[in-house]
Amino acid sequence: MNSSDVDQATAYVRKPDLNAVRMDGELVMMGHEQGEYYGLRDVAASLWEHLAEPRTLDDLCGLVAEEYDVTPAECRADNLAFLNQLLDRGLIQPVG
Repeated sequence: MNSSDVDQATAYVRKPDLNAVRMDGELVMMGHEQGEYYGLRDVAASLWEHLAEPRTLDDLCGLVAEEYDVTPAECRADNLAFLNQLLDRGLIQPVG
């Protein structure tokens, strides 16, 4: 496991210094520390919104399964990959 890999038992939350706004059906955010803009749609935007509170991978899979027509197991790999991208870019942080 890389140091930047999501620990599936750990809760993560988005970093507080990120600004996000909805524009044309997309969630657009700016990472001041990163100096980059990010645009999120659909499931990615939903996951980002859920990360306003500390959530584990299992929490997020359950929430996505409720919102979309999938099982938690079906969306697990995609959710994990997305969380790893957020962690790699310094957009989320572990809690505790």
